[in-house]
Amino acid sequence: MSKDAIRFILHQSSANYRKPETYENKMTYPLPPFSTVIGAIHKACGYTSTHKMDVSIQGRYASMGRRLYRDLNFMNSTFDDRGILVKMTNESMLSTAFVKVAEAKKQGSSFEKSEDIKVIDQALLKEYQKLKVLGREIQQMKNERLKPELERLKAEKKKLSGRKKQLDKRSVEYEAVRRQEEEIQDKIRKTEREFSEYEQNAFSIPYSRFRVVTASVKQYEILYDIDLIIHVTSDDRQTMEDIFHNGYNMTALGRSEDFVTIESVDRVTLSTGYEEELSCDCSAYVDITNVRKEKICTRDRDQRFPAIGTKYAMPKLYAINENGQREFELKNVLYVSRFHAADFTQEDGIYVDYREDGSYYIVNFV
Repeated sequence: MSKDAIRFILHQSSANYRKPETYENKMTYPLPPFSTVIGAIHKACGYTSTHKMDVSIQGRYASMGRRLYRDLNFMNSTFDDRGILVKMTNESMLSTAFVKVAEAKKQGSSFEKSEDIKVIDQALLKEYQKLKVLGREIQQMKNERLKPELERLKAEKKKLSGRKKQLDKRSVEYEAVRRQEEEIQDKIRKTEREFSEYEQNAFSIPYSRFRVVTASVKQYEILYDIDLIIHVTSDDRQTMEDIFHNGYNMTALGRSEDFVTIESVDRVTLSTGYEEELSCDCSAYVDITNVRKEKICTRDRDQRFPAIGTKYAMPKLYAINENGQREFELKNVLYVSRFHAADFTQEDGIYVDYREDGSYYIVNFV
């Protein structure tokens, strides 16, 4: 039995294939996960909807290191005495881009009073300080003018409401009192609305553009000098054509800065149904079911544990749930090094890709 596939041979000088559960130290998978490769292929082909495909990923890296980076996190409130004061550049808040205004040298500093701070943008700092003063003035106006006026109007309305209860609903006087009561209620609503609009436009919206972020030092795990062999197959012939013709559009795997050098994109025909043992010197993700059935081993089959490696629940394709969030289909795989396979068929998803020079790759679609 045979199967058509597209084979990518590519190289990366460095990369981080981030494990989603890691935060402080952004750990990396040893090879790119299925979802990363499938996402990169979708981007290269210009797909805006999911196209089903299976991938086999194998390769090696020369070394692993750690790289420090400065991580900035937005605080829940705009504290005046700590962190880094910034102003958001996008008024709709759809972007996290910002301009630095000032940095507190220690906790207990004050951006408003310019105490123990490093000023980065004097004009924006003045804008922030004026807004802080305006905020207090508005609060004072609310307490000394708005609140007493609203209390006076509500007391007058309450007095009219009590008087209205004593009158005949069919009388002219009742109707006159009812209209007075409605006029006062309208005045209350207008006063509250006008003050709220003034507060929003003059203070709340401009002030909300100022935020405080904190900086901390964190780490990336980085793989160096990576060689990858990726096989891709799909039951849809048009998808296969798209992948072959757009393969060289793939620019990165992992982070956006983890660029790839594509050495070749080839159509290949894979074969299966081998009883003899074949060996692979690369590391790879293999279906854990094939390991349990001893179709794939890393040691002699007569040993107690014929295969050793690292087990992963590897994300592959995803669907959007009712909350608009991605839910990934997880595949149980074993990351193995220098493995061999024997007595496998098409049902096992294991194939062999023979090259013109007589070498071959063991391909396991999961």
